[in-house]
Amino acid sequence: MNSVNVVNTIDATSRVDASLEASVSALASQLPEPPSLGDLIQAQAAPQTLQGFDTVVLTQINALFGSENLPLANGSSVEPGIYITATPQRLLVFDEEILALTGGVVPPGPASRECKSGCKASLWSPFRRLWLEALEEAQTYVLEVPSRVLFGLEASVPAKTLVELAYAIAETRPGEPPSFSLLVNGSNAGLRARPFYLLPPGGMRVAPGDNALALRVTLGPGESFTISAAHPRFSSNITGTGWKDLAAQMVAVKKRYPNKGTIIIDVGDDATINDVVMAMLATQKQFPTVVLTNDLPVKWG
Repeated sequence: MNSVNVVNTIDATSRVDASLEASVSALASQLPEPPSLGDLIQAQAAPQTLQGFDTVVLTQINALFGSENLPLANGSSVEPGIYITATPQRLLVFDEEILALTGGVVPPGPASRECKSGCKASLWSPFRRLWLEALEEAQTYVLEVPSRVLFGLEASVPAKTLVELAYAIAETRPGEPPSFSLLVNGSNAGLRARPFYLLPPGGMRVAPGDNALALRVTLGPGESFTISAAHPRFSSNITGTGWKDLAAQMVAVKKRYPNKGTIIIDVGDDATINDVVMAMLATQKQFPTVVLTNDLPVKWG
């Protein structure tokens, strides 16, 4: 990024001060317009049609909670897609607030009858409306419905919120679920994306012929973790604390299972978005493919 405007620049060392907080409302009126669904649909077929997409997203994140409050991590380039942002108080799709959050958590409410994962009706309705609008636009342009969803969540937001949102937006999309990425602060590299997957709603079962380890890191409070696996030949569960310890344990596990590359991160109730990203970083060299869940099982046999 060549701009020197602080609103469009990621600085991992910066902090939001009182004057910036006071100017947020004035700044909001100057934000760039988010891309339309038609723009995104065309960009899926020809990404060059949405130059500056990451700048639009970054500008809105800075106005909402400050990009310095994203998790700090490396990642891949940001490709155009539907983007969802959240603070501990607000949930937005593009620049439209769809729900108030309490401490970053979706308020209690009835589950949607259509949602296999048990997602709340308060999420099902706005996400389903979003996808139906995208479907209408796609039919207009004779192109596919957008297949990428990006999450820009403030680092202190509970990680279970990310999992809940991802399941809800996946199940409301017509056809196949979308691909997911979590947005992070790449410091001098700018806004970056960390891809992830979800376990199927209700969990899954693997057979011996699948040759799956189903390695899982369950996150607990205070950077604690437990490493387990569905495979019956996996050794006893491994517990530890701290991301350096987790990285070291992953090296040892990789030596025993050198042909495996997938890790399930079970976020639990205590982990934050930042904890999930730190776990991703600790495991990425040995297990680069990340699957997220919140306590869903993987059963053997």
